[in-house]
Amino acid sequence: MADAADLAIGSVRHYFSTHDDLMRGAADEVIARITKRLQAHRDRLDDAGDRLEIATEMLCELLPLHANTFREVAVWLEIVTAGRTNPVLRESADRLFSGSRALAELVIASLQVRPPDVAALEAERLAALIDGLALRGTLHPSGIPASTAKEIVRRHLRQLRQSPHAN
Repeated sequence: MADAADLAIGSVRHYFSTHDDLMRGAADEVIARITKRLQAHRDRLDDAGDRLEIATEMLCELLPLHANTFREVAVWLEIVTAGRTNPVLRESADRLFSGSRALAELVIASLQVRPPDVAALEAERLAALIDGLALRGTLHPSGIPASTAKEIVRRHLRQLRQSPHAN
């Protein structure tokens, strides 16, 4: 990670005494960056505007569509993978997972999908779609162009908005 950040390994060790501390710090940084960007979108979503486009932009913050988000998603994948077997990183992995799930729930609520059992199922489906696009885009960056990934999200939200369960 020091190489990716163009830092000397010694300067990284000054702040993080263990690899787990470094990974938790990376998770905290990724969460803080994404949260800041999402809050700006959220403020726009509350103003009503074009909810579908704003929701698309929010969800795309979790996808590797450009250099910055590619690095963030790569860190996210490393942490959730390590969190499966490393109890020290499990909390960070759970925070990342629950944050993306909460975003899916927010988007579904903004599209006014009802009743609650349908909304919960659609939020889970939306979170799975974003997870799949993030994984594919990170592992095979040339396989899914950014414009295609964004259009997949937009099309899915459009279909949700047009479903009989949306008001």
